[in-house]
Amino acid sequence: MTHGGDWASLDVQTRSQQDLLDLSSSISPYGPGPKARALWPSLVDRLHRYPDWRKEQLTGALANHLGIEQDSVLVTAGAMEAIDLVIRAFLPQDVWVEVPAFSEYEARASVYGIGVKTWQHPNGPGREPGLWFLANPANPTGRMLTHEECRQYVRGPTDFQKITVIDEAFIEFVQSWHERSFAQEAAHSDYLVVMGSLTKYYGLAGLRIGFLVAHPRIIRKISRHTTPWHVSLVAQEMALASLADQDYFDGARIRLEKERARLITMLEPFGKIDETSETNYLLFYPSISVDDLIRGLKKQGILIRDARNFKGLTSEAVRIAVKKPKDTTRLMHALEEIYST
Repeated sequence: MTHGGDWASLDVQTRSQQDLLDLSSSISPYGPGPKARALWPSLVDRLHRYPDWRKEQLTGALANHLGIEQDSVLVTAGAMEAIDLVIRAFLPQDVWVEVPAFSEYEARASVYGIGVKTWQHPNGPGREPGLWFLANPANPTGRMLTHEECRQYVRGPTDFQKITVIDEAFIEFVQSWHERSFAQEAAHSDYLVVMGSLTKYYGLAGLRIGFLVAHPRIIRKISRHTTPWHVSLVAQEMALASLADQDYFDGARIRLEKERARLITMLEPFGKIDETSETNYLLFYPSISVDDLIRGLKKQGILIRDARNFKGLTSEAVRIAVKKPKDTTRLMHALEEIYST
């Protein structure tokens, strides 16, 4: 399994560094927010309780956040469970994946012996039945599709013959995200499911918390495959507190937007940047070998994401997360040292 944020696989000497800078995982450096931090100490006194298996409070808060009805929301233990649940509920003959893409769509399909076919924007696979997975923003490019572009993939057979799954795990990093999300459309559609995450934008990656949005009929079909208490009490409570902190996170989005522009400018002397990104990571094509770049940064306690295992990329690249200004400055100093040797 190759993903960002794999700090645990580093050697002991590197892992022991207190100043490890992880730019391989695109988690907001500004989370958890103040309400979640204030709640955290009190949670230890509630660990003897089972979590709410109905997830009612969080489901209601999410529905309000997205502007939809509660029966169109299913809270999950992160995106991994969400992907697995959708595939298990429909068990299609084929899974279609827009590449380059997150590897777990294909990985989970293979668990069930389902064939995986790929396509690249803008050439969709037509009206073929099956499950179609596409990310918006895309991973690893960060590119956002327009509503018109997304709809060309949503059209096709209904009655569960074809379901389009739009992965919006990073959409809240995008300006005017609410207007660009398909969540409200999915809540009334017979052929569309939206996946969301509460770990990335809210800085809760260690807790595993996400959600699915779909027509209530589809939510009921998927929810039959969940297990009781699959979302922990701590995850539910921290997510609930985070959703109540929107003013704080609106400010964080603005800071990250500004820092992405700065990072693009500062990376230009060292290679080529895919400037289509609208979210909190950049696809970067270095002017030196990817191996040399990753090795050199790791020696300085900096992790970046090797993007060479993303199917559909034609050149060697890395993905770099947007973090705080001090982190960008540290990365630049490290790059200057590597490129000067």
